[in-house]
Amino acid sequence: MISYIFLFRRTLSVQKCVAVWIACALLTGCWDSREIDDLSIIQGVAIDTDEQEMLELTYQHLIAQKSRKNMYSNVTTFNKNSIQSASRDQAKLVSRAPLYSFIRLILISDQAIQKTRIDQLLDTFTRSYKPSRKSLVMIVKGSAKETLNKIVKHKEIPSIDLEALAKNSDLNSKIPYRITLGEISTHISQGSDFVVQCLETNEGNHFSGAALVSGKTKKFAYWLDEEDVIGTNWMLGKTKGSIIRTEGPKLEQSMVFEVEDVHTKLIPHLNGQDLSFTVRIKAGIKLNESSDNSVDFLKESFIQTAKEAAQDEIKQTVSLSLNTLQKEMRADVVGFGTKVKANYPAYWDRVKENWQDTFSQIPIDVQAKVQIERTGAYTKGEGA
Repeated sequence: MISYIFLFRRTLSVQKCVAVWIACALLTGCWDSREIDDLSIIQGVAIDTDEQEMLELTYQHLIAQKSRKNMYSNVTTFNKNSIQSASRDQAKLVSRAPLYSFIRLILISDQAIQKTRIDQLLDTFTRSYKPSRKSLVMIVKGSAKETLNKIVKHKEIPSIDLEALAKNSDLNSKIPYRITLGEISTHISQGSDFVVQCLETNEGNHFSGAALVSGKTKKFAYWLDEEDVIGTNWMLGKTKGSIIRTEGPKLEQSMVFEVEDVHTKLIPHLNGQDLSFTVRIKAGIKLNESSDNSVDFLKESFIQTAKEAAQDEIKQTVSLSLNTLQKEMRADVVGFGTKVKANYPAYWDRVKENWQDTFSQIPIDVQAKVQIERTGAYTKGEGA
């Protein structure tokens, strides 16, 4: 009994010592901590090339202060033969230590992306700087540096404003879905094609189509226009919140529908050695606008006609986009190859080395089915 009490007291003493040691360790703070007043937080990076084909690197700094009211930003540009060299040159001009962990946005000019592989341009950001894998990447038609210098209407820091603007792809199917540094790294490692949001800088920063990057060469391949982007977004199931405008022989008036919900499936079919696909799109839509309000929007005949018109519009848009991607560019940015690999691995092993050629030849059937959830109409007795 005495030995048990002695052992208990000894254990309790050890626990107290450990608790005191942990408390002291926590109270001393981080050994490598830095005062916020000593930091320059990099918010945006722009990559251009000059006339001598040297890299021109521009940083947008958020100068941190203890009081948020005193925060401000500035822009510095350096010309070097490598991104690392340019970043080190900041020591000549910027007294505060740059912090790269919070980069929101990486902008690449069209000249830079057409001259240099994208994996080489982004290598130092994934290998050395270690910013968030959620950092957005965009291509700029023109000067990427100029984009970071433009003060927008809301007076936000450009890199912060563009990060917020990229989220509007949820509301407008003409804007390609935003892509992050981490997602690009995955595409590069898998050798798959992908699209990047594209900006124009004339009369302010605004989105304009997309840049297609080849997963095989890691180089810029093609500019996609807004119609191609819409079709691609439908195949990716990224059109919730966007609109469908219909007009033509089936409807005597033009109508605008909002997409409330969308589900897309890419279904592969293998018959012997013959591969084909079905793109099945199901969407719930509501009527937001009509040029003729004398129509009875509750009539089954009208609803059926409107559904067919919306379905035809989706099918036509997707088919036109597929023609560009499949026949002209032979680029699989939607993930058809991934579906083949998952469903028919043996067949995929035979075609994966020449998937571009195979993809360009496979028949693809586009099916669209919509459900009109609301028309905004009401019966005469309603609300009485």
